[in-house]
Amino acid sequence: MKNHRLIEHAFEELAQSLRVLLEANYRANAGGLLLIDRAEAVGNIETAVTSVLNAFHSLYDAIEKQLGESPVDWYKTGELAIILAIRNARHHNKANRIRTLYTYHTQEAEAVNRMEQYVRIDFPSLEDDGTTFDVYISWADLNALLSLPKSESRIAPETVKIIEEYINSTEFSSYANSYGLPESSVVINLVPLIVNAAATIVPLIESHCRGESTESKTFRVHFCHVSKSETKRHAVNCGPFVLPK
Repeated sequence: MKNHRLIEHAFEELAQSLRVLLEANYRANAGGLLLIDRAEAVGNIETAVTSVLNAFHSLYDAIEKQLGESPVDWYKTGELAIILAIRNARHHNKANRIRTLYTYHTQEAEAVNRMEQYVRIDFPSLEDDGTTFDVYISWADLNALLSLPKSESRIAPETVKIIEEYINSTEFSSYANSYGLPESSVVINLVPLIVNAAATIVPLIESHCRGESTESKTFRVHFCHVSKSETKRHAVNCGPFVLPK
């Protein structure tokens, strides 16, 4: 069996998954689905996030199979290692599967329609007009994953250190303290981390990402030219979050 189009197919899956995540986020928020059917809206976002993460893992596997080795060591590259770590947590049901803010609030708040304060950490774009939409994930969950022994997390200690340094996580507790909140209230925006991962790997495999769909063409060009977000310098704010009952 020939492997000459594995990367193309895996990238197509990633492109389509990103489209689905964009649509799920829009429908939930601007489209008002959260107000009409909260469970469906949250379920759509969670499913789309999982699909994107799985697509990255599929791309990782396809590169190894088609090229024999990857042009970059994913587990020694912060942008890629954090995506694989979150994907593996979801796949192996570790650390609450790294919940989005929607699911975290649903499960941890006294009531879904009770307003809670969260410290939101975003990663600003290096472009003056660059921005992404927001899908926040629980830092408490991700921190729990990174604190597990390697036998459980399947993450080598050196990779844990790379991930923590990549997102400068030592600052997170001080942000929470400055607002008088526990560190468990901290959430981080997953979307710029997804963009950074794609912007790291796609330029290295561009010649193999020649799918014919609009999504594949658009994202291939985009990820080869987009500026990455700054992950060591954070945009921090604290504000309320609530979901309809």
